[in-house]
Amino acid sequence: MKKKSSRIARTRTRLLSTAGELFRSQGFHATGLDQILRRSRTPKGSLYHYFPGGKDELAIEAVRYMAGVTKEAMAAIFSSACDPLAALTALFESNATMLLISDFRNGCPIAAITLDVASSQQAIREACEQGFDTLLELLVEHLKRAGLSAARAKALATVVFAALEGALILCRAKRSIEPLTTIERELAILIQLSIVAQA
Repeated sequence: MKKKSSRIARTRTRLLSTAGELFRSQGFHATGLDQILRRSRTPKGSLYHYFPGGKDELAIEAVRYMAGVTKEAMAAIFSSACDPLAALTALFESNATMLLISDFRNGCPIAAITLDVASSQQAIREACEQGFDTLLELLVEHLKRAGLSAARAKALATVVFAALEGALILCRAKRSIEPLTTIERELAILIQLSIVAQA
């Protein structure tokens, strides 16, 4: 029984991971279920067994899955770099590496899905909103540990996250990590000034 449940969990995770990677590089509408099935080597019956709501349900769960994966990666960065400026550098460097490795095909999976469905599919949009909120909360807590008030940490986290998402889009358009480098430098100044102001 344990082997079966472990196999089920692996199949479901493989579907979520594959869907998330395809959504992040192609967007929601350009990614078909057949492509997800082929890439994940999963029979069609399995997909509808795990996700009876089809592509929409798969997208919702993929957003949650990718938000969890991204949260773990961010948490590892923040725990290894207590200094907020070092953490900022590490966060932006990890995104630059992701872009370079994928030849600028991969951006943020949550953003890619949001751009495709925000005005048309409410349930998926809400999952994207929750995914972003999860990541923002993590960044807020990190900035609070650096000495910022809750209100300032929340405002600054929003700026950092919005700037990061915008930088990823610019990098993909320009096929260059220069926007990430520029925005990281400007955000470092803003964070430093905020910390000094509240000291």
